Amino acid sequence: MGENHARAASEHPTLELDAVVDINASRANAIAERYDANRAETEYSEVFDVDAVIVATPETVHAEQANAILDHEIHLLLEKPITESIDEAIALAERETRTDMVTGVSFVLRYDPAYAAVREAVTTGELGDVVAVRAKRGITIEESRRIGARGHPLYYMNIHDIDAMLWSTQGRVVRVTSIARRGELSDIDVPDATQSLLEFEDGAIGVLEGYGTLPSETPGRIEAAFEIVGTNGKASVETPGDTLTVHGDRYDHPDSRHWPIVNDRIDGTVRRQIDRFAEAIDGNGEMLATIKDGARAQAVANAAKEAYESNTAVSVKYP
Repeated sequence: MGENHARAASEHPTLELDAVVDINASRANAIAERYDANRAETEYSEVFDVDAVIVATPETVHAEQANAILDHEIHLLLEKPITESIDEAIALAERETRTDMVTGVSFVLRYDPAYAAVREAVTTGELGDVVAVRAKRGITIEESRRIGARGHPLYYMNIHDIDAMLWSTQGRVVRVTSIARRGELSDIDVPDATQSLLEFEDGAIGVLEGYGTLPSETPGRIEAAFEIVGTNGKASVETPGDTLTVHGDRYDHPDSRHWPIVNDRIDGTVRRQIDRFAEAIDGNGEMLATIKDGARAQAVANAAKEAYESNTAVSVKYP
């Protein structure tokens, strides 16, 4: 994702990609050269002279890096999950209320026209009162192994779906029950799959599914769905969908929504998010997802994980 962000920034008409930072010097140099950055660094402390930073590092260092960036009064776009622990997430959300810098979390589904249309159908009352919400997201087993222990379904994947649920319904999840299946991915200490039942404050219910064992031949190498049922109707999204189908050496549905390359430029949700970041820095609007939104989604994910580990229903403690 860091490379996607770097490319989107480098191609933006009002931004200049000044620096690429990676602890792997050869990779930092390669990405900097590829996207015409002015310099490559291996220490993030070397770039405190910039106007804005996009943090796409492992979440184990997010809190340290995000706080240091805000200490230097630099605008911040932070990848999800926003921190390693919920206490750090809550503290960072509180820090957000005390800064004048632009802050945002990379919940790219908010920039997806399909998900935005579902939210619009809810907020305008077209669907009536929300009755139920369903979301699922799965990745291939190769992707799970590449990510390793960081690839827990609730944090690596479902954090997007949780945010989409909260954003679309403007609701609050108050209690969660969960189950998990372990086995195939035990060597990296993450579940093969999790399923959670969410209880919303207004009485709506939600189902959340995540799994990381899809076969490598899965079209698009991802499988996701989102659905909201109301008293007057239903709205749904399928990913990758059938907008683009390729029949070559394999049957595939390449990405056409998140970071497709269109006429040699990155497009989709990643580019639209960078557009929004640049506009917010210029004083024109705010980011669609705040650090507080990131902390709220993480609180639900935490409750879901605690629920299957304890085999009990767990209340959500919001920041």
